[in-house]
Amino acid sequence: MPSASQIAHAGLPFANPLSEAAVDAAIAAMPLDCNATILDTGCGSGEMLLRAVRAHPGSSGVGVDLDPDAIAQAERRAGDLPVRFEVRDAAAIDGEFDAVINVASSHVHGGFPNAIAELRRRAPVILYGEGFWERRPAADFLEALGGATEDELADLAGLRAAINGAGLEILHEERASAADWARYEETLAANAERDGSSQCLEYARRIRERRALPGGTDTLGFALFVLREGAER
Repeated sequence: MPSASQIAHAGLPFANPLSEAAVDAAIAAMPLDCNATILDTGCGSGEMLLRAVRAHPGSSGVGVDLDPDAIAQAERRAGDLPVRFEVRDAAAIDGEFDAVINVASSHVHGGFPNAIAELRRRAPVILYGEGFWERRPAADFLEALGGATEDELADLAGLRAAINGAGLEILHEERASAADWARYEETLAANAERDGSSQCLEYARRIRERRALPGGTDTLGFALFVLREGAER
């Protein structure tokens, strides 16, 4: 049975608030040669990897995720592109890759900031999407996120510093706007309410109540970076 999150994300290209234009611009900025190999860890339904392979002719990809439903969806959508998707733990992947994608999935590498060093170990070019605090989160906002803690994320300056501290250079950066967040979260809530099951109605209620809090629409941000080895430690 699909989860409330899967139902709510139906019809959305990504499980994050970024616009398609922002994602496509970042993917185009990835400095990849012909025949590049791309790994996507925590790939979900595979959209990021599929777009990357389409945008860089001659490239091929591997996407891994622990959700079999998401992997099945990715396989159906891959068509004849040179990609494969596997139900597999990201930690179990060996081999050399030219690029690694990890967007809204840093938890598969131990969460921020540990994920940054792990991604650097995987490939010299990284497409990395992570949340950050636009402002210091209030206690009720953290509770509405399911009991999150402030130290799970940094502010944008702290996120950039962690990236540079891991020996990575930021080549390109995109950020979700307030309009992007509104479109994304309102769509999630509407999709969940349309389903009408108790789990989906609860999912939608949590989104709407959180957005109604003071700071509920301008506390959490999301950024997408194209990174490569090169910054001084």
